[in-house]
Amino acid sequence: MSPAAVNSALQRARETLDRAQLRSDELSSMDVQPEQQLLSRYVEAFEQFDIAALVALFHEEGCMSMPPFEMWIRGKEDLAAFYSLTRWHCEGSRFVPITVNGGYPALAQYMPDKEGSGLVPWGIHVIETKENQILHVQNFIHAPLFSRFGLPERIDR
Repeated sequence: MSPAAVNSALQRARETLDRAQLRSDELSSMDVQPEQQLLSRYVEAFEQFDIAALVALFHEEGCMSMPPFEMWIRGKEDLAAFYSLTRWHCEGSRFVPITVNGGYPALAQYMPDKEGSGLVPWGIHVIETKENQILHVQNFIHAPLFSRFGLPERIDR
């Protein structure tokens, strides 16, 4: 692209954003922390891998993403299907509560290791809520993140 084409594209993008009149407070649902009771129900449903109970916690607009994977699951029906497909991988997982982004509650998921003798790091679940229901679970799948939080490399069942 030529510099003129880049400048033109940037100008059009700025005009589009100005028309949308987005404000950072409208985009930050992270300001509202999840209720502890909702987090406890999420942990219980996930650790028991009760798909119906887990999906029931989601808002009608509920969704899940898993960076770095390019996936976005939206709606209770698709969430239930996803959890059913991944049962073999997640069943038997345990959570350790942590905080991210300056104090926002999150959950570190440990999944069963291949030998079945313990649990190993899998992902960090960051849960956004709306109307005391789960709106979005961002599950950051990157085991090296665990050491950044001072979490152990393995835990016993």
